[in-house]
Amino acid sequence: MLELIVISTLNGVLFGMLLFLMASGLTVIFSMLGVLNFAHASFYMLGAFFGFQISRWFGFWPALLIAPLLAGAIGAGVERFGLRRVHRNGHVAELLFTFGLAFVI
Repeated sequence: MLELIVISTLNGVLFGMLLFLMASGLTVIFSMLGVLNFAHASFYMLGAFFGFQISRWFGFWPALLIAPLLAGAIGAGVERFGLRRVHRNGHVAELLFTFGLAFVI
């Protein structure tokens, strides 16, 4: 019974930390860049998927180095070639672009 309480508590703390990480990322992006990025969680998921796949083939440590770089490069490409062009049209266009991007990812 005590083991169940400890595991449940640790799962709750871990999930809370994950939510804090996502919320703080959204807050920093909106406050510094003024961009409504609804695809933020999708890029997080993309990095986790890359990490999982790379770790299956090459191990944990190469995946720890390669996966964030790969997800960051894709995010930089989306920002450079997609979001910059949409940013001129206001927040509604950004919202639609990033929401659609979240569905595509």
